[in-house]
Amino acid sequence: MPTMPRDPRIPDLVSATEAAEILGISRQAVNLRASRGQLLGAQVGTTWVFRRAIVEAARPAPATE
Repeated sequence: MPTMPRDPRIPDLVSATEAAEILGISRQAVNLRASRGQLLGAQVGTTWVFRRAIVEAARPAPATE
């Protein structure tokens, strides 16, 4: 089945689970950061969603030696 073109007006969103994988933390930690305002997201019902760019910007820098 062909993929529909993405509407550029709709941001690339990720779930709390996907955000947790990107950040290397638990889903519960993502939800806690979101509820405290430490990670910008939107709550849709009981589910948090986040712009991928914001989550990736919050990812810690790799350790250097």
